[in-house]
Amino acid sequence: MPVKVAINGAGGRMGRRLLVLSARDPDVDLVQAIEYSAHPMQGKKIRDFEPDVESDLSLTPELMPGADVVIDFSSPDGTKTLAKRAEELGIALVIGTTAKDFEWRAAVKESSKKVPMIHAQNFSLGVNLVFKVAAQIAKSLGEEFDIEIVEGHHHHKVDAPSGTAMGIADSICTEIGRDVKNDLVYGREGQVGKRKSNEIGVHALRMGSEIGLHTVYYASEHERIELTHRASTRDVFAAGAIRAAKWIKGKSAGYYEMTDVLGL
Repeated sequence: MPVKVAINGAGGRMGRRLLVLSARDPDVDLVQAIEYSAHPMQGKKIRDFEPDVESDLSLTPELMPGADVVIDFSSPDGTKTLAKRAEELGIALVIGTTAKDFEWRAAVKESSKKVPMIHAQNFSLGVNLVFKVAAQIAKSLGEEFDIEIVEGHHHHKVDAPSGTAMGIADSICTEIGRDVKNDLVYGREGQVGKRKSNEIGVHALRMGSEIGLHTVYYASEHERIELTHRASTRDVFAAGAIRAAKWIKGKSAGYYEMTDVLGL
């Protein structure tokens, strides 16, 4: 049986790629496309704004019954509202919306007590391998090496740093015993003083049409290592989210990670 999927944030860049890939996948039944009520395409049929999708479904402002899983790429506020609604309806959640706000992340996670949830900083296989490898490298190199993370995205992206950069930082901090709340430094300006040995710098570039670029730098007095991932198409993220939706269908309530889906 195909998994019945709703897409929240369907009018956005990621949402539209999800519509296209869902329509092409014989194991996916696209049952709803959702956008906030004031969205300029609200009420329009999918085929009218995404010609690669032959669907008479129209954008609607709220999640309705009927889906097995809802995939979310929207906004922090939109995700919080969606999570509560999914709880009410018993619909599994695959969330790709990210934010640096730790309280927001904890609030969203609460819904996993009622329904199955995957909240991923990134859905690509390559990036999830980077999460693991970046942490392993940091542990192997030890205190002698400074660590800096640089991410780059297109000039339309509204948040910084990216969820992927935060995911890399989380993985490294967990592995080497750093405090993700206190040891991360977001950019530097002015008389900041000498670099502290325990800090990890996180920096954001916004430029052109860059889809996703992440580099972790490890530098000592004598050498430097660079670990880089660059996405060439958004489809790698959309395909991963659809894979997660298929995987989570029928799972019991709980908080899952993309590493569970990928078997990493």
